[in-house]
Amino acid sequence: MSRSGIARLLKREGMSRLADVIPKAEGETITPKKTFKDYEPGFIHIDIKYLPQMPDETSRRYLFVAIDRATRWVFMHIYADMTEKSSVDFLRRLKLASPIKISKILTDNGSQFTDRFSTKDKKPSGKHAFDIACADLPAEHRLAPPRHP
Repeated sequence: MSRSGIARLLKREGMSRLADVIPKAEGETITPKKTFKDYEPGFIHIDIKYLPQMPDETSRRYLFVAIDRATRWVFMHIYADMTEKSSVDFLRRLKLASPIKISKILTDNGSQFTDRFSTKDKKPSGKHAFDIACADLPAEHRLAPPRHP
C-alpha cells in the first residue's frame, strides 16, 4: 500500500491527525466527528433533471426527483415540461406515494417553484402555486440560496 493510500484510509476513519487519535486525559474516549446534521424523516429535496432527447422523440423531457434527507427514500416522475403546473402535480403525486409525513420541502429558485425573482424586493410572495400546494400539505417550503447547489 502506498503512503498516500494509507493517508486516505486514516483520513476516512477520522485519524488523519495524531491529536485526534491520542486521548487528552486519562479515561477520555474519542468520539468520532460528525460531518452532517441528523434530520428527522420528512425533509424532502426536490429537483429537476433534464433528460436527453432520444432519436425517436420530438421534444425533451424532464425528470422531477424528490429525495428524503434522512432515509434517502426517492420518488420520481417524468414530465414533458417544467412549469408550475407540473411542479404542483409532482407534489400531489409525491404526497400520495410518500410513506412518511412530509414536513419540509427544499427546492431551488426555479420559476416552477417560486416567484422569488419576479418580485421587486427578491422575496417570495407565498402566492405562487407551488407555495400554496406546500401550505395545503402542510409543509414548510424552503428555498436554496441562489447559485448554490
